[in-house]
Amino acid sequence: MLSVSELNEQAKTLLETTFSYVEVEGEISRLVRHGSGHWYFTLKDEKAAISAVIYKFNAAKLKFDVADGIKVALYGKISLYSPSGSYQFIATLIRPSGEGELELAFKQLKSRLESEGLFDISRKKPLPKFPRRIALVTSKTSAALQDMLRIASQRWALAEIIVFDSLTQGETAPASLIRALKRAGASGANAIVLARGGGSREDLWCFNDENLAREIYAARTPVISAVGHEIDYVISDFAADFRAPTPSAAMAALLPDAGELMQSIDRLSEAADAAFTRVWERKFNALAMMRARFSQASLTQKIARKEQILLNLRQALDAAVQTKLLKFENALKLARAAYAQQESFFAQISNFVRVQKGGKTVNLSELKSGDRIALSSVNASKEAEIL
Repeated sequence: MLSVSELNEQAKTLLETTFSYVEVEGEISRLVRHGSGHWYFTLKDEKAAISAVIYKFNAAKLKFDVADGIKVALYGKISLYSPSGSYQFIATLIRPSGEGELELAFKQLKSRLESEGLFDISRKKPLPKFPRRIALVTSKTSAALQDMLRIASQRWALAEIIVFDSLTQGETAPASLIRALKRAGASGANAIVLARGGGSREDLWCFNDENLAREIYAARTPVISAVGHEIDYVISDFAADFRAPTPSAAMAALLPDAGELMQSIDRLSEAADAAFTRVWERKFNALAMMRARFSQASLTQKIARKEQILLNLRQALDAAVQTKLLKFENALKLARAAYAQQESFFAQISNFVRVQKGGKTVNLSELKSGDRIALSSVNASKEAEIL
C-alpha cells in the first residue's frame, strides 16, 4: 500500500519521464508575481486550463511584459507539486504566440513611453547650426566612429569632437551607455550623438532600454540617435531630439558643409555687390539729373523767367496805380466843384435871417407884440421881443 506522498512522487516521476520537454500554447490568466520573483499563472484555451509557473531566473530573461489575456507559447516540462498533488507546467521560456518576443517587447515599451509623453514633438530640442563641441557616445573601436570622424573632417573641421567610449551590445550595454551619456551631457557639448553601426535586432537591443530612453529624454543637450541602418528603428530614436538613419547621416545633419557654406558666402557677396552697384547707379543718375537741373544755362533761364514775371507784375502794378490816381483826380475835381458851388450858395445866403418862435420857424406876419423870438443867420444868432 502507498502513502499519499509516495503516490504523488510516483505520479510526478511518471509525468516528468513521459513528458520530457514540451511546448504548449494558450492564454495567460490569473497571473501572480510572487515576492520571491517566481510567477504563477494559469494557461488556458477554450476547453481546458493548467496551472503553470516560471521561476525567477527564467522570468528575469523575458524582454516583453507578460499580462493576463496575452496568448503565448510555453516551453518547459510537465510536473506535479507533491505536497498538494497539483498538476502543473513548469515553464523555462515564454514567447508571444504569432509574434516575436523582441517585436512585442518593442511595441509594448514604445506604447508605454509614448503615452507618458517621452516622444512628444513639442519637447524636442533644436540642433545647433554651428556646433563648437560634439560628444560622440559609441564604441571607441567601432567602424561607426571612424565614419563619423571622417565625415566631420570633410564637412566642418572647426568643431571639437569628444568621444565617450561605451559598450553598444550586450546585457551590460544599457548601463554603459547611460554612464557615457551623462558624462557627455556634463562636457559642455552643443550636441550628443548616440551611435552604433548596423546589426541584428538582438545586437541593437540595448538601445531599446527603458532607462536609456528616460536618460535621453532628461538630457539638456540635444541628442541625436544614429543606430543601425535606415530600416532599423529603436526606442532611442523616438526619445532623442533627432533621429538619423546612420551614424554618418547624423554628422551630415549636424555639421554644416564648409564647401557649400563658402559657395553660399560667395553668392551672398555677389548679390551684395550687385545690389550695391544698382544703388550706386540710381544715386549717380539722380545726381546727374540734379546737376543738369541746376546747371548755369538752366539757372539763367529760370532767372529770366522770374525777371519776366516780375516785369509783368510791375506793369500790372503801375497800371493799377494809374487807374487809382485817375479815380482820385476825378473825385477831387468833383469835390472841388461841389465846394465852389456850396461856397457861392453860402455867400448868397449869408445875410438872410431866420425867425424862430418856440423852436419853430415862423413868418414875420405871424408875430404879435410881446412875442419872444430867436433870430439867426449864417454867422450869428440873437433873441428879441416884438414891441
